[in-house]
Amino acid sequence: MPWIGYVNLMKQADVFVVYDDVQYTKNDWRNRNKIKTPDGCMWLTVPVKSEGKMMIKDVRANDTFKWREKHLKSLQMNYGRTFFFEPIYDFIEKVLHGHIDFLYMINMYLICDICRYLGIKTQIKYSSEIGFKDLNKTDRLVAICKNLGATEYLSPNRSADYLEPEKFETAGIKLQWHNYKHPKYKQQWGDFISNLSVIDLLFNYGKKGGELI
Repeated sequence: MPWIGYVNLMKQADVFVVYDDVQYTKNDWRNRNKIKTPDGCMWLTVPVKSEGKMMIKDVRANDTFKWREKHLKSLQMNYGRTFFFEPIYDFIEKVLHGHIDFLYMINMYLICDICRYLGIKTQIKYSSEIGFKDLNKTDRLVAICKNLGATEYLSPNRSADYLEPEKFETAGIKLQWHNYKHPKYKQQWGDFISNLSVIDLLFNYGKKGGELI
């Protein structure tokens, strides 16, 4: 359940490529995010079975910790009185009770449900299906863009540390940076807190939240 900026990037794209065949990193945003409680932020973390170096698409959730019911209970306790609780909670509950154990599939089912709810029709592709895995980071991005017929690549700002812009220019692909400004909106429990999971916005605003993303 990603933060709002992730959904905004998807909203702006014609095609969104999910990198599922790169190394999984622990304590990252792929298996956790924050919600708001009366006491401040709270992490919802999916425990995983991670053994050494693994690709994202091979990582499984660890159900030994009974995390699914704990997450659902946390959502009920902290958002149960929000006006749009039921429609958001319903699709989250269906995914978590859907016997899906691969982490990336849990993520993508939730992300796709969020996009459908907000009317975002961006086409989703997976890097493992496109290929070019043996190329370095920038070369692979350029190759994927060319393979998809893209004329523009919208990149998260954090990628500026390793991307080589001149390679996009040589390939005739315009490199744009995703300079996202987080919206401020009305939340429960006192002062506004930014950079939470997008579900915080959806529980409070429903489909109108899409206008703020």
